[in-house]
Amino acid sequence: MVMISLLLALAGAPPPEGEHATLQACEMTSSGWVCHYTIPAVTLLGAANAPPPLVTLSPTLPPSATAPRPAAPNSAETSRQARLIANCADAGWMSLCLPKDRREARRLKDAATASAALRTQVSHLLSENRCPEAVKSALAAGDMPLAREAREFCTP
Repeated sequence: MVMISLLLALAGAPPPEGEHATLQACEMTSSGWVCHYTIPAVTLLGAANAPPPLVTLSPTLPPSATAPRPAAPNSAETSRQARLIANCADAGWMSLCLPKDRREARRLKDAATASAALRTQVSHLLSENRCPEAVKSALAAGDMPLAREAREFCTP
């Protein structure tokens, strides 16, 4: 029962009501006792590729928003990064994330938050029909694709 509770705690799911693991068999091996259990099915709620949280825009951008961004990764790398952010960015001490993965996840999350804040700021400027300022803001942050999008949006 302890093992089930531990697995469910690591998975982030509440233990099922009235359902318990049942012991099937135990045997002695050269490395110690090995026991086999039947575990009830568990349904996890939430998605691994959940979108980043909404960001409130402050008047100044964080320092990471002005850092140059690397080239756009392919879809496999994008999905790996999304899983890493979802699993390791805000993980507790019981998570199965290595310290290196936690650092990368936090860095990726900060970059995604800064990018979302910049996109919100540029969209706000575009909504006020301030196209030159929107393009300049995207260029100052080093986001060339966003600057191109803003320029294309402003052309009649």
